[in-house]
Amino acid sequence: MLIHNYQALKLDASYRPVDVIPAVDALVSTMMGKTTVLETYEQTISSPNLTFRLPAVVVLNKVVKKGGNFSCDRKHVYIRDKGCCQYCGKSLTKTESTLDHVVPKSQGGIISWDNVVLSCFVCNQKKGNRTPEQASMKLRKQPKFLTYAEYLAYMKFDIDAWKDYF
Repeated sequence: MLIHNYQALKLDASYRPVDVIPAVDALVSTMMGKTTVLETYEQTISSPNLTFRLPAVVVLNKVVKKGGNFSCDRKHVYIRDKGCCQYCGKSLTKTESTLDHVVPKSQGGIISWDNVVLSCFVCNQKKGNRTPEQASMKLRKQPKFLTYAEYLAYMKFDIDAWKDYF
């Protein structure tokens, strides 16, 4: 595997997972004194004078506030809604999915975690420029922020070095 394909689990100072980053970035952050390496891969990277094992798990030197850190975009809404239309429940591929404003923009709705849901094209067209109540449609669940736990569960990382941190 190429070194750029290796990922590192980033933990905050209380050892909670907060992100997944390229292992090379984790190595750089360690060299800059921002993180400490807890676990490594066998894979190494070399400079002219030194050789380093790629980090698999790093811990930040500070606690990170959790929640609300993901941008409200198609990729993250898809993860939060588990790839299912929030009106009919149909499983969608990323290309089949659309974002729907629960309260339409024309009625003052904004792009925010509590106003955007994943929708299939048919349901999005059926709902149109109306709220779910106006369109006689029901949301399967209330929209909310994407959590790190949901994000990491979706990513389905199967890396032995990470198992002790979940």
